[in-house]
Amino acid sequence: MRLADRRNATRFEIVGELWGSVQALEPLRVCNMAPEGALVESVAPLPVGSVQPIRLIQGTRATDLRAAVRHLSPVYLAGGGRRYKVGLEFLNVDEDTARLIGILMDEHRETAAQDEA
Repeated sequence: MRLADRRNATRFEIVGELWGSVQALEPLRVCNMAPEGALVESVAPLPVGSVQPIRLIQGTRATDLRAAVRHLSPVYLAGGGRRYKVGLEFLNVDEDTARLIGILMDEHRETAAQDEA
């Protein structure tokens, strides 16, 4: 082993091309939500028809589900930036996830009512 090569595992040289993918969680701003889906704002244009992993978080509770991207609209920002409004359809909503969605919607209603008062 050379001094500069201190790896514990053997690495193999790839000849030609080898494609892979990376998945990253990105916080999304929720514009509106219903039991069936949500409209969110993203910095990345999620492909229409793709299925994306989603994590809903409320306080210390979190649940993972999958959502299909149903539509995508660009939002042009001042200064030349761009974001995207993404319409999501929730796919695997179990009882716990439905309950968490209901809690999130109730919290938003309470916050909106307080803001109006």
